Amino acid sequence: MDSSLGLALSANASPASLPAVSYEAGVALASNAKGSEEMPNLGVRLSARERTIVLLMGHGLTNKMIARQLSIAPETVKSHAKSIFWKLMVQTRAQAVYRASALGLIAMRRELGLP
Repeated sequence: MDSSLGLALSANASPASLPAVSYEAGVALASNAKGSEEMPNLGVRLSARERTIVLLMGHGLTNKMIARQLSIAPETVKSHAKSIFWKLMVQTRAQAVYRASALGLIAMRRELGLP
């Protein structure tokens, strides 16, 4: 696995130690990622909400925690997660975060303040 995800996927980075991310901040962070809407040649597109959810997944939040953070139902988060997995052609949350970061759809390092 590439180190581009920084501490986001390490066992030492617990969700409790991460700052709370509002919906607006999550959308802003996800939207500021290079190529956030579409990668040329790959055609991968995630909505702003999907980018926010995959970003929160990268922080280790569960569907229930993401739902609380975004004030939506856990079932809605699950639906978005299924869509994200399908679009990114992955099977796990870690793979989704990694692929989204590698494609420039989310910016994990910048958001965590890493070099």
